[in-house]
Amino acid sequence: MAILVDESGSMSSADRITHARSASIILHDFCKGLDIPVAIYGHTEYDGVELYAYADFDSIDNKDQYRMMDMSARSGNRDGAALRYVAERLMTRPEAIRLLIVISDGQPAADNYYGTEAEADLRGIKKEYSAKGIEMFAAAIGSDKPNIHRIYGDGFLDITNLEKLPVNLGRLVIQKVKNLYAARERRGTRK
Repeated sequence: MAILVDESGSMSSADRITHARSASIILHDFCKGLDIPVAIYGHTEYDGVELYAYADFDSIDNKDQYRMMDMSARSGNRDGAALRYVAERLMTRPEAIRLLIVISDGQPAADNYYGTEAEADLRGIKKEYSAKGIEMFAAAIGSDKPNIHRIYGDGFLDITNLEKLPVNLGRLVIQKVKNLYAARERRGTRK
């Protein structure tokens, strides 16, 4: 599993970054407790795309929770480049089940990257990596839910109550893992 957190400036509104940070920490603990490899990244755009690795699949220092406390609302969000990077990291993993969860409060908004062109870029990235076996979801935690739904389609998660965000994302992971294993059992494969 990989989690990509929008660290744009608008995430400071309504304490969204705090809820995204809490969700990331809870999902990290959940995955670690079940020996599910997990990576957590944040992204913003200031003078180009900036990526922050808070937890990586093969973390060796057990200080991921402390790094996640540095998540902050920063500048713009050029989602496509960050999403592609995290999806490529997931592609290097040997596990058969790969989930990518984007936590965001809105559509892309960066220099020369916004509107319908940016949305089309994200839809294309989702389609490309879905075909490669990555199941992608976007947890919408802001007022821009219709746009996020338009971009991610069936991967859209409406998180209306920010207080329940961490629990709802945990339930999603449990349900998706159960569904994927059940489908493999029906096909007779157990990897």
